[in-house]
Amino acid sequence: MTYENDRVVADCTKPDGSRLENGCVACKLTEGGNCGGNDSVASIPFESINTGDGIFRRIVTVNGSLVGPILRGKVGAQMVIHVTNHLYDSPLTIHWHGQFQYLTPFMDGVPMITQCPIEKGQTFTYRFKADPAGTFWYHAHTAGKRSDGGLGALIIHEDNEPNAVEYDHRPNLGFAATLRGPPPHDKHVVTLLDWQHEQTSDVWLQQNGGSWFWPNNPAFPTKEDRFSLSFGPDGVAVAGIPYVSALINGRGRFENPLWHQDAPEENNKVPYERFYVDQPQKGIRPQKYRFRIIGAQLQFALRFSVDAHLMTVIASDGFDMMPIRNVESLIVNPGERYDVVILADNPLNRQAYWIRAAPHISNPGYDTGNYSLQEGKALLIYGDETSPYIYPEDVSEVSRPCVQNPNRKCVIVNCNYNILPSSYNARCINPGEFRNRMGAVQVPGVRESRIERSENLWMNFAFQTGGPGVNGISFREPTSPPLSQPDLLPWSITECPGTCRDSDNLGGCKCTGTVNLNYNRPYQFVFTNVGAGGANTGAPHPVHMHGHSFYVLKVAYPEQSPDGHFNRIHPDICCPCPDDESQCCTTIDDSNRHLTTSTGGVVLCNNPRFVESRWNQDPNRIQGLELARPLQKDTIIVPAGGYTVVRIMANNPGWWLVHCHIEMHATGGMAFVMNEAAREQRQLHKPRGFTTCSNFESSAQDYYDAMDVTFLDG
Repeated sequence: MTYENDRVVADCTKPDGSRLENGCVACKLTEGGNCGGNDSVASIPFESINTGDGIFRRIVTVNGSLVGPILRGKVGAQMVIHVTNHLYDSPLTIHWHGQFQYLTPFMDGVPMITQCPIEKGQTFTYRFKADPAGTFWYHAHTAGKRSDGGLGALIIHEDNEPNAVEYDHRPNLGFAATLRGPPPHDKHVVTLLDWQHEQTSDVWLQQNGGSWFWPNNPAFPTKEDRFSLSFGPDGVAVAGIPYVSALINGRGRFENPLWHQDAPEENNKVPYERFYVDQPQKGIRPQKYRFRIIGAQLQFALRFSVDAHLMTVIASDGFDMMPIRNVESLIVNPGERYDVVILADNPLNRQAYWIRAAPHISNPGYDTGNYSLQEGKALLIYGDETSPYIYPEDVSEVSRPCVQNPNRKCVIVNCNYNILPSSYNARCINPGEFRNRMGAVQVPGVRESRIERSENLWMNFAFQTGGPGVNGISFREPTSPPLSQPDLLPWSITECPGTCRDSDNLGGCKCTGTVNLNYNRPYQFVFTNVGAGGANTGAPHPVHMHGHSFYVLKVAYPEQSPDGHFNRIHPDICCPCPDDESQCCTTIDDSNRHLTTSTGGVVLCNNPRFVESRWNQDPNRIQGLELARPLQKDTIIVPAGGYTVVRIMANNPGWWLVHCHIEMHATGGMAFVMNEAAREQRQLHKPRGFTTCSNFESSAQDYYDAMDVTFLDG
């Protein structure tokens, strides 16, 4: 909300009080803030303003934009991106989310894992092969900077798209066409953000500096100031920070005086993002448009929908899936991407409809008064940029079809739970049900290179005394990148003691959690979210894996009551008892309570296993695995109290981070790193002149040598 170092506000009227024909303009506060139709004061088009939700705050921009420019390439092309860090107070790296980086792991953009951070004023050139094709994104991978705006869409096109039959406006992918900029068929790119009114580093400090979040008085809090938790529809904790608002492509409008927030300015009439579609013509079939949706949120899942329009979901994380039709809404978690098709048939014969990104929260943790939770909104407009301007105030609301018709359930795709409370009148289609469109696939470890018991790896994402972690380990970055500076290993890594995963280790460990993978071997990961600090006391975790797209073989949810509330964790999982790890203390009762004496009844589940012993012996025998047509993804939800089974082939040598994509969790240590094919890494070609960094220790002798210098005249 600034222009040329002046704060601006929105003005929508002429001096006589009538509306401006072409929408609101921005006016400098130093010039009175009232410039609409006033020839003596310059008005500024909002295309030149980073608005956020209209509340003044510090942001991070890419090429001057909150949500940076869309980058496009063709699969197989060499991508070359020059990144210069102009942040005045922070180092920076950029991660190309979902790109495999095969043979170029140095370009993955993870600080102190694959590269040294880019310092202020420095330029780093990323150069890698575009692979795979689909909807991806780029974002800062240094703490807090992506959630402050350091991100943008990365679209990799291909000539043959299996799901192209589902939509119109298909691209001309000639090389020259790619160079001319965004093709007209592919303008519908939707980047979702949940949005705080402080920069992320301050939000992090408030939550973690003194534990919990103290919005009114973070320095000297009182009991009444503390924000506790918000909860999802299933009664599971979602976040320890309050939800404030949401943006679509960097724009929104904050209008609710919620809890600790100041009442918004009455003239907060900043524009919403607008997406245009053709008006249906008589005798011509209505057009079908592909929307690419990117989940770039800090913390909260968002429910995406378009008023009066159903969707067809055709892809996730870049991979085409069997279409799911007649979808009312889609849950998008941080890090995920979905491609959907919308039929522009103008069902209610209106000029415009609301596009919504709603927080999926039933209890926000504070009193909203007479206001509903602030949705992210944009406009779907029938027409084009030359059409008469439509004011948002003139766009009517449309109730969800399951609200209008109690006998018709809404279909929601990608729920974080198996069922919703009956009040939602909705049916969930969960990611474990997704199937790839290409037919049967060769899942690693089923036939050749059959997967071994030792290649079934358990990772429990949960909170502990030491902070967010995986298997009791809160991740600590190396002091130099092990990929590019292997000569400094093992001293650059904080080794993890063997006791970290012990069931009685309540404090956990702060170290560099590492998993070693052998080259060209199949590995199955069982991601869990159980034990103390997990399940209903934790939160659903969207887990992202660098360097790979994994096959999603199973997503298992906790037991829920008939009204959709969390009951207990999935009965397949065994959490070993602290005092006898051969026994299960997943659910504590009189039969096993005596086996938790050493931890005072706390069961962390740092080393889970299946209750069914055969499943532990043979990873292919786990009941319910989809081994025929699983979908590939790079980000998957791990339900609270449930588990997710994914599989990869370790054929991409490098150091690859795996982490929860909720930024508050990842920054706190909910991550581990895969050291994949260590021997084969020696054959990788590190770019010449690649930057280095490390610890430095100065000895007493260095000091004495420095003092033993005499400068001679002349």
